[in-house]
Order: sequence, then structure tokens, then C-alpha cells
Amino acid sequence: MTSALSDKLPKNFSGESKRKRMTKDKSKKKSHQGRPSPEEIMRIRKEREAKRSLRAKLLAEGKDPDDPQHRPYFKKRELLEVPHIIPIGSNEDAIPLRIMTYNLLAQTLIRRSMFPDNGRILKWTVRSNPLYQEVKYYDCDIICMQEMDYINYQKFWTVKMSELGYQGHFNRNENKSHGVAIFFRKSMFEMIDHTHIQYDNTETAGIEPRTTTQNVGIVIALALKGHKDSAVLIGTTHLFWHPFGTYERTRQTAILLMKAKEFEKRVKVLHPDINKVWSFFAGDFNSQPFDSPYLSITSKPVHYDDRCKTVIGCSTSFEFSNKRDGGEGEEEEGGNIELYGENQPKTPVPDHFEPTKEQQEMVDEMEKLHNSLPYRAISLYSVAYGLVDPKNSGIDNTRNEPFFSNWAHTWRGLLDYIFVIRDWNCKEDNRAVDSLEKFEDENHIRLNRLLKMPHPDEMDKGLPREYLYPSDHLCMVAQLSLLL
Repeated sequence: MTSALSDKLPKNFSGESKRKRMTKDKSKKKSHQGRPSPEEIMRIRKEREAKRSLRAKLLAEGKDPDDPQHRPYFKKRELLEVPHIIPIGSNEDAIPLRIMTYNLLAQTLIRRSMFPDNGRILKWTVRSNPLYQEVKYYDCDIICMQEMDYINYQKFWTVKMSELGYQGHFNRNENKSHGVAIFFRKSMFEMIDHTHIQYDNTETAGIEPRTTTQNVGIVIALALKGHKDSAVLIGTTHLFWHPFGTYERTRQTAILLMKAKEFEKRVKVLHPDINKVWSFFAGDFNSQPFDSPYLSITSKPVHYDDRCKTVIGCSTSFEFSNKRDGGEGEEEEGGNIELYGENQPKTPVPDHFEPTKEQQEMVDEMEKLHNSLPYRAISLYSVAYGLVDPKNSGIDNTRNEPFFSNWAHTWRGLLDYIFVIRDWNCKEDNRAVDSLEKFEDENHIRLNRLLKMPHPDEMDKGLPREYLYPSDHLCMVAQLSLLL
């Protein structure tokens, strides 16, 4: 094109046809219209950041960010202060310690027949975060857990608790998918030893196990960082569940005491620098405060009478199936394989029971076994719960214990405990509940707070319940000071 011709053409002339230019202009216009403006991009980013911040804030507060009402994942309870005449003040020789016990309700034990109207909380994908949020909220130094699924221990709890600064230890029978676990704060403790309890394989002075249960326990030794001469021994367990299993549960509590004290002796031998030890045991004992498993370790010397004698005697008359192996199908929420015929007792708590000579000898031998053990257990809630919540203490028992820790569809009562394990000289009468002053003086422990347990009139349908309590058991917490 010559220069003269070029000067006569429009400045925007490119040699393209009019149709091509129009198509190109439309394409540019469309592209421009589909792209957000810088202001719009900034607004979207701010909205996303606000949503992320709100979600993080709600999770930090223990609230469900996916719930339209943002309800708390669980119902928070108060740690009730134990009254003392002399305040502890700022005693530098007192080490604060908070212990929790919690039966989580194993997923492998859940059956809709046992939880008919509990809804979606029965699903692990729904229940896991409320359980975690509750454990996180109470911020304990040692956490004892029962009915923990092994797969959830590996893939959920170990990961989550590690993020919070905890280390865990787990035990189960190889034929069960769930077991017991203990988590402890790594900044406070170093685990220096452990032992596993297998009740079926442990001898008890000629008293034979009544059936295979495959129940287990753990005891671990935790050296206190910054106090190399001091250690906390802590155990957890879940005892035999069966309604007619009182005799076997009572045998298992004897094993528990023996193993705890044997382990304490071993720790002192293997770690001679440790000269100060506090021994605790917490868990689901499947026993109430008026039955022989509980009384045999707390009321020394024990003497089975009244209801206690009737129940343990009746349990000796029950014939367990020889097909039992204590596996998953025989768990408390999974049913059992016993045949309840004419020769079997009709109820585990009869109004009256007349034992045979052989059955009475079995009961007498169990009583003798427990009274020969130079150890006893002291329930922390029995010592002080009557001082902090008298309306919910000793309602159905003489041990000042709260009314229940398990509130299921068909049964409610107290099954969970936090015990101190100590020596007993086999002579001193310790059948009365220890007073707070006696307990603290003899055990070098100050009991500061206990987690409030719900009152019966605060409860409705069986647990677990979404936005209320995520297990059919309630966690229990004791806040202490270890006095050096």
C-alpha cells in the first residue's frame, strides 16, 4: 500500500473485513464481562477469609460450624471446687495434676437395637469431633480411655492428641477390635515403664476364672519432668460386662490391685532414683458402689452382707456357656450366647438367694482373697463429691458417690471411677469412707476440684445425644495437687 493511500484510510483500518473486526470486538467484550473486577475479587477474598475465621473461632469454642445454630458439640460441665479450711496458696512443692477417665463407646459395639432413637450421633463421622472437642476442653494431663477402637486409636486419636502435645499407649486383646488407652502430656511426663494386664491368664490364689472374658488393662509409669525423683503410676481398665459376672469382676479387681502394686515395686527397683510415687487407677469397672467388686477394694476388711452377698452369691450359680470366648459377639452391646433355661437364675439381683455349700465356699474364698491383699483403693469422688454436690451424692449408696456415670437406653448407674491405690496393713479398719483431711494427709495429695456429674432430673433419653453427650458414659475428672 502506497504512502499516499495509507494517509487517506481511517486510522483504525487494519486490512481486516468488517465482519472479522466485529467478531473480534465481541469476543473481547465477552471476555471482559466474564472476568471479575479487582474490587469484586477483593470482596470474594474477604468473604472467604471471614468464613474461615468464623469456622476456626467456632471450633475453638467447641461449637459446630456446620450447624445453622452453631450449637456446642457437647454440654460443658463445671469443675466444682473442693472446700478447704486452709487454702493451698502458691506452694512451690505442689504439682498440679488433672486426670480424666472416659468410656468412649466403641463403634464396634454399637447396635441400633441398643440405641433405637439416638439418631446420627451413632456414626463415627458425626461423633468423633464431639468426643475430641470434649476431651480437648477439659485439658487434662492424663486421660484414661476405654472402649477405644484400635483403628480409631491409630488413625484418629493418636494424630489428634499428638497435635495437642500428648503421647499415648494402647492395649487390647488380640481377638477384640477395641481396647483401653492412656494419653499423657509430653511436656510434663516421660513414660519410663509399662505393664499390660490379661485377666484371663492371671492366677488368683486358686480361684479360677468363671469364663473367658478377654478383658485387659494397662499400667504405665510416668516420671515427672523437673522432678526426677518422683513418678506417677496410672492404670486403666474395662472389667467384665456380663449381668451375672459379679464374681468374675470381683476376681478381676483383686488382680488389678496386685498388678498395680507389683508394677510399683518393679519401677522402684529398676529406677532407684525414684523415691516418691503416686499410684492411680481409673476406668469402667462395671460395678456399682454397693456391689462386691467395688467394696472389695475400697472397704477393708471387706465383709459381704445384705445386697452385696446376695448378688455375688447369685452370680456363682450362673453357668456360662462353654462356647464363650469373650470375643466381639459377646460384648455388652453385642448380645451374648448364654442359654437362659430353667436351671439358670432369672435376675442378677434377686430379693433372696440361698447358696449351696459349694457356692458359699466360693464366696468365702473371694472374701478371704481380698482381705489377704495388703492394698486398697480410694475413690476420689467418694472422698469429696458430697462436699461439692450433696444433692447428687450418696443417693443410692453409702459411699458418697454420684448417682450415675452411664445413662443408656435400658440401664443407668455409676460404673466409672478414679482411684488412688495405696498400701493396707490387713488390720486397720478402713470400711468407712476416708475423710478429706485423712485422705490428703496420708497420700500427700490435695484434692482441688471434681467435674460435676449431671443430676437425674437433668437427663432425658438414653445417651449418646447430639449436642449433649457423645458417649453413653460421662467422662469424670479430678484436679489434684501432688505434694512433694
